[in-house]
Amino acid sequence: MSDLPARSKALYRENLHEAVSIRRISGSGTGRVDNTYATVGRVFAAERKELTGGIAQQDRTAIIYADYLFAAGLPSDVEIGDYLIDQDGIEHTVYECKHRRVEGEIIGYELTVRA
Repeated sequence: MSDLPARSKALYRENLHEAVSIRRISGSGTGRVDNTYATVGRVFAAERKELTGGIAQQDRTAIIYADYLFAAGLPSDVEIGDYLIDQDGIEHTVYECKHRRVEGEIIGYELTVRA
């Protein structure tokens, strides 16, 4: 196996500087569990989409580094319905999640999020 996954991880760590986190809420009522997992990433400017009746929504794209999430205890991949908390503390709902893999190894995630 090549060292390409290790080099890719190094590039992610070098180029992703925003402190972001993934928040996952599971269960309900008194059994509700709310955990936050820190990592680094980059959240790109919003793409404004006009909806009907003058209502607009803005989707953002975020690239985040996977290893720090797993080191922080994230039990599984990022999922639709998780929340991305950006460097300004704003919470965004994850609507789409694509894996970024190199030689089968997860390096990061490309998320579509909405505040």
